[in-house]
Amino acid sequence: MNPNQPNEDATRALWKKAQASGTSRREFLLLLTGAGAAAALSACAPKIAPAEPKASTPSAPTPATPTQPIPAPMTPPLAPTTISPTPITPAPTPTPEPKPSITPVTPVKSVQGVPAASACAITSPPPSMEGINTHTELYGTGADPNIITLGPKVGGHPGWPTYEHKPGMGFEAYKGGSPVLAPFDMVLVGFRDTSTQIVSGGTSAHSDDVKLFFESASPDWPGVYMTVYHLLTSPLLTGHTQSSSNDLLDPPAQGYQLFWDGNYTLSPTGNAAAYGALIGYKVKRGELIGFAGTVPAGANTHSFADFYFHVPDTSVNPNITKGDIHLHLVQPGSFFYWKSFSPNANFPNGVLAYPFECDGYQLPSEQRDVIFKYTANK
Repeated sequence: MNPNQPNEDATRALWKKAQASGTSRREFLLLLTGAGAAAALSACAPKIAPAEPKASTPSAPTPATPTQPIPAPMTPPLAPTTISPTPITPAPTPTPEPKPSITPVTPVKSVQGVPAASACAITSPPPSMEGINTHTELYGTGADPNIITLGPKVGGHPGWPTYEHKPGMGFEAYKGGSPVLAPFDMVLVGFRDTSTQIVSGGTSAHSDDVKLFFESASPDWPGVYMTVYHLLTSPLLTGHTQSSSNDLLDPPAQGYQLFWDGNYTLSPTGNAAAYGALIGYKVKRGELIGFAGTVPAGANTHSFADFYFHVPDTSVNPNITKGDIHLHLVQPGSFFYWKSFSPNANFPNGVLAYPFECDGYQLPSEQRDVIFKYTANK
């Protein structure tokens, strides 16, 4: 209920007075709502005179009690807390996943084994042994068996001991300056001249050691390399004269070089250019490739030529530390079959020509002279 609203009895009395004074019902209702109700009561109520105000005796003022600000309760200070730092364990450094190593691929020439049709110690003998191996008495000192990695390890003269790392076998068929012949069709691929003065038996003497490196051009022996050494000179070295004395630590050399423990290619070293080597020149079986040299032998000299052969095989040669690991040294006297050369001789597959004049065959007279040289346009 509105507190300013008059009660029901008072409202009836007021309405009667309003009617008497000519107030309409609508006006009366307006007077009864809100502030109008108080006005209606005031208008309809009897007039009452206001009472006289009484004199009041002034009283002494009550002194005001000063208001002290009430201090806020003090919170005791917190005791300092010692905070031990928690050690931070560094996050483990992620280990990168190993990337697969990529080995550069070097193109490798396909390994050609010995053709099954080529007669040798690891295939089969020739169909007929007529005229084969007829000069075994001329075999010299064989190769060191410890570095032979394909075929029979022993060969050469049975009563002559070899020496460490000797790669080939000599033929005792030469005098100083005797012609040396090609055992099969082949191409000159490199040379090296380690001829020099050496001391033997207390005296200084010259030792001939021109080396020639050949690659086979014969279908019987694909991929085979032959080296001949202890030469006096060669018609394939058009600028060379015999009896050179060279620095063994830096000898004239050029092209492909083959040794018992490695093979590689050299740009010309020393005065190699002056040798006029016919690199790439092809010679056929039985043709002249050089002249036998001599080496000191105590108070005498020894004339011969040595040969070694590198034969390809799918197996690995453990001695090779540089170059083609599929090239193997063989024992020439027992690995190959040999036959005397003549222009009309029939050579079964794989049989090699003895590398010296024999059984009546001789080269043309001009090729038996040590000053003979080939020309590049042969």
